[in-house]
Parts: sequence; structure tokens; C-alpha cells
Amino acid sequence: MTRLQTARGGSRGPGRPPPAIRLLFVCAAYAALFPPVSPAQESGLDPAARANPNDRLDATAWSIMASKGWSNYQTLGRTVRFIFDYAGEDVYALDVAYTISPETGFGGFFDRHLAARFQVAGKLSARAQESRDWIPEFSAYFALRWRRLPWNHVVATSLAIGEGLSIVGAIPEVEILTTERGGTNNLLNYLMLEATFALPSQPRVQLVSRIDHRSGMFGVFNDAVESGSNTVALGIRVNW
Repeated sequence: MTRLQTARGGSRGPGRPPPAIRLLFVCAAYAALFPPVSPAQESGLDPAARANPNDRLDATAWSIMASKGWSNYQTLGRTVRFIFDYAGEDVYALDVAYTISPETGFGGFFDRHLAARFQVAGKLSARAQESRDWIPEFSAYFALRWRRLPWNHVVATSLAIGEGLSIVGAIPEVEILTTERGGTNNLLNYLMLEATFALPSQPRVQLVSRIDHRSGMFGVFNDAVESGSNTVALGIRVNW
């Protein structure tokens, strides 16, 4: 029996994500699978050549996001499969990102070869523990964001993945409970997965669904072999 099972009085079946998160993913999946035919497509115009609502974001290098997250007892693999088991920890965060212009050589490389925008970002979080303690966290990361998606005339969407470092003022309780092998560490690897949704007429104001993941990368960080935490978050991002 693992430490998690012992601490919680035995194994419990995985829960379901909050209704708001499930609704977001259902709407995104529906828009992706059943995009309506636009007038440009009906006229035979190359879809890559038609205007995309998110093209207006190229004039906005900066963005700021406020979010609230809920830590999950489950692993990252289970979290991305919508298996959620609330760990009793709430995470409040403020995230600021800067997008490298595709007109520069560096930004243009990712635009040409991956059709993505390259971003650098930082996130300041306050983790409210089940014991009522508060733990500060700072994450610095870079991200690749895909935002020129074919269904954006229905729901302006972007998808992003980020990689960086996360440091906490104290080890979160969820990481102590879920460490299966080895120890844990204040400084761990940080991984971010994100989807944003906006009205095509207002692409600069976005509803955000996000997964934040801290891990030891199988022992790369100290002896944190199987340690870390996963947070599912909802937020609002404004681009300017």
C-alpha cells in the first residue's frame, strides 16, 4: 500500500473533474470535430489564407492571467485523462507572459517550422494547504503556443505547452503524501499544459483551462524520483 493510500485510509476510486472544466473540454472537442463551413471555404479560398481572429494577438506582446487551481492526488497521466481526486489544496496564481515577435529571427524560426509563437513567462502562486498554511511558489518557464486554429471563427482557441522550473517556500502537503519513491525538493521541474477560449470578436480576453505539473524528473532534482503535484486551474487572461 502506498503512502497516499495509507494516509487516506485506503485506496479510493478516482473522482471526476469539476463540472466547469468538463464543460470547457466538451465545448472545445465539439468545435474541433464539427467546425461549420465558412464562406471562405465555400468559395474555394485556401483556409490558411483567410483571416483568423487570433491574428490580432500578434499586436499584443504581453498577457496577464489570474487563476484559481485545485490540486489533484492523481498522476499527470491520469490528470490529462480527466481523472480528478481533490487533494484539499487551492492554488491562486498570477501569470505574466511575453510573446517573441514572429518578425524577429528567433520568433520567426518557430513560426515557420512549428507554426507556433514562442513565449517566456513567470507565475507567482499562493498554495492554500488543507492545514490552513499558505505556501508561496514561483515558476519561470518558456512556452510554445499554437493559436492559428481552423475553428477560430467559431471559438477563438489557443493551445500551449510550457517547460521550466518551480520553487516553493515549503514542500506542499500533497507532494509529501504522494511521494512514492525517494524524497522531494523545493526546486522541481515545471510543466504547463493549457487551452484558451475566447469570442472571435474579442480574442484578447480569454477563458483559460490549465494543468500545472511539478516533478523531480525521475531523480534529476535531488532524490525526487517519484514526487510532485498536479493542479487543474481555471483563469482569465488579458492580452495587451
